[in-house]
Amino acid sequence: MSWRKDFFLYGLVSVLLILLIFQIQYSQLSISLWVNQYHNYFLDFICLYGTYFGDGIFIVLVCLSLFFYKPKIAVYLLISYLVSSGLTQALKNFVFADHYRPLFYLRELPPNSYYYIPGAEWVLKNSFPSGHTTSAFSFFAGLSFLVQNKSLKLFFLGLAVFTAFTRIYLLQHFLIDTCIGSIIGTTITLLIYLYVYQNGRLNILFKRFNK
Repeated sequence: MSWRKDFFLYGLVSVLLILLIFQIQYSQLSISLWVNQYHNYFLDFICLYGTYFGDGIFIVLVCLSLFFYKPKIAVYLLISYLVSSGLTQALKNFVFADHYRPLFYLRELPPNSYYYIPGAEWVLKNSFPSGHTTSAFSFFAGLSFLVQNKSLKLFFLGLAVFTAFTRIYLLQHFLIDTCIGSIIGTTITLLIYLYVYQNGRLNILFKRFNK
């Protein structure tokens, strides 16, 4: 894979540039409320379940299942997830621990000012950056780097963007939280792909374990 011509990366940069325009013009809370006003049963359903694409348990289970068929790919995806999510959790809990989530601010507003999605988490702290978004972009970027098909790369990007959208729709994160999460997840996975997976360093690891 030539990362300089990768459709996943080009697509992500394009999306981030478009979203940057919105973030310059509008506040983070107003963006959250704007997304929230278009709620409906269908979005409630797919976002409540689609958000699990960025859940650590989902990614670990997929990697463990994949290990029996493609062990090197499974380890590469798992390392990418662990490193990127570890960094995000460190930032959330130690560097930006005082960054609150949308619901922290929305609870001060009249109940009819926003729509709370039934079944969604009620979390107030540790907003920045988004852990689910980091994990989703790490996982789907990792998969996209393994394929050459441009349509498939864009499909993986779509799944990652959708997961990020669910975090905003469910009032779990601000747009900026998901944007930074996408950058962290994609960047770390790209580095691990280039310097661990593509360079054959995993082969050395597997040889040591097979001795």
